[in-house]
Amino acid sequence: MKILMIGDIVGSPGRDAVRTIVPQIKKREAVDFVVANAENAAGGTGVTPRIVNDLLGAGCDVLTTGDHIWRRHEVFDIIDAETRLLRPLNLPETSPGNGYYVYTSASGVAIAVVSLLGRVFIDAMTSSPFIAIREILPVLKQKTNTILVDFHAEATSEKIAMGWFLD
Repeated sequence: MKILMIGDIVGSPGRDAVRTIVPQIKKREAVDFVVANAENAAGGTGVTPRIVNDLLGAGCDVLTTGDHIWRRHEVFDIIDAETRLLRPLNLPETSPGNGYYVYTSASGVAIAVVSLLGRVFIDAMTSSPFIAIREILPVLKQKTNTILVDFHAEATSEKIAMGWFLD
């Protein structure tokens, strides 16, 4: 299985690039699954329902986010219903939306995608991303052994620590 992961899509130039390039890459490289971070897709901060639909229509299978997810209030209109748009798992449990998604390909292969938000240099009310992923992994492992984690964090040290933790 070939997976394409795309970092922050920023504003209309990023969205234009996704619309143009993702279909080409999927075809040329026979990519089976695309994950993209969309939290800065609306004018450089946040995401809107129209943009979510546009990115999913361009070939993205799951959209992850981070601390800017709530900057465009229109996202509240779709975050509960559009399960392929993820908010960070380690936000408070009362937050709308989902922190993970399990996708099943046409060939029957299951892939889990988890969105996590770091805590260093980020001003958001989050629980520990390490505890959040530790708690959800047993649930996901019952569904699949293919688990992708988008860890949206500012500090390189925190990203490295998460890599070691998950390894």
